Amino acid sequence: MVTILKTLAVWACALTMMAVPAAAQRELQIDPDVEWTHPHSGIVVPTSLTGASRTKAHEFAPNFLNISFSFETEGVDDQLSLYIYRDTNGAVPVWFEQAKRGIEGRGIYGNPQLAFGVEAYAWPDHTAWQGQRAIYATPESRVATSTGLVLFSVKGWYVKLRATSPTKSPEELAQWIDRAFAGLTPPEIEYSQQPMVAVAECAEKLEFKKKAKDAKTDDGASLLGSLLGGLVANKVAEEKASEEPGEPVTWCRDGELNRMQVAYRANGSTDSYLIALGDSGIGVSVAPDSLGMLLSDDKGKKDERFSISVITEDQRINFAPQNRLPSFKRVLEVINDNRRVGSVSTWGEDSTVQINSDAL
Repeated sequence: MVTILKTLAVWACALTMMAVPAAAQRELQIDPDVEWTHPHSGIVVPTSLTGASRTKAHEFAPNFLNISFSFETEGVDDQLSLYIYRDTNGAVPVWFEQAKRGIEGRGIYGNPQLAFGVEAYAWPDHTAWQGQRAIYATPESRVATSTGLVLFSVKGWYVKLRATSPTKSPEELAQWIDRAFAGLTPPEIEYSQQPMVAVAECAEKLEFKKKAKDAKTDDGASLLGSLLGGLVANKVAEEKASEEPGEPVTWCRDGELNRMQVAYRANGSTDSYLIALGDSGIGVSVAPDSLGMLLSDDKGKKDERFSISVITEDQRINFAPQNRLPSFKRVLEVINDNRRVGSVSTWGEDSTVQINSDAL
């Protein structure tokens, strides 16, 4: 298993290079002639989709927390890929926007143009499940005529389908995606989910007039903060896995460190944001520190603290808390300086908490 320190190094590096190390992925040995059921979400992946055979499967995080499948048709250059990964932060509109940015920034697609705009999308024959879809025409590409994306959140798991074709029109590609999704067997769901609202630019951007500094802390405070963070993470996970939908959240795009490191705010929040890293569900949460709300100084004044937490598929890695809402640049600085104060696991029965006293 990857150690806490290794994982930290990977994501600190990711903030500057967004590189996924080869050691972080492995090929799964799955019988190509047998349908496969994801052990956590219950989604059944067949041996073929729309006539394309399931050829490869990869695991990007242990315990099937982030996996992918490739489907290929002999003699045809169409590409179809399915991804299932844990929903630990953000929401469909955030990770859909990230996937769109990834497509639009790839040189092989030239200057891709949305064929129909961003669409609300329901899994075929399962209208209770809501997602988003984007289909692109790629007239300037030498390798593709169309490419597309669909993303759902299913009881605590994201499900993403990517399709690209050198011959299919955008309309044909959209129909192809529909048939592919219809070939998957989803788990049962009793409640209708809220329709997804596409991400828009924030009407008013956050302003960081003063530079944030490290807040005062100690071993006990770090331990308590990690425990509280773990409780919050577990509560969020329970809510996401629930069939009953919560209150709808509208996300806006505030700023970015680069094209695939983008800050988003939920419901116009002015004291918190999420920096999405790439398009596979890894993010940095910046928010008022729950510990600061509990602690006070000699005069009864509560400490103002803001937490910085890298959220992966199976843990929250906490960095030095700040005395005011830090800028995106400040967050990058704290993480790249490796000022980790603790971590807590968020998957399985082993709720391990680790404290790094050297960083205090």
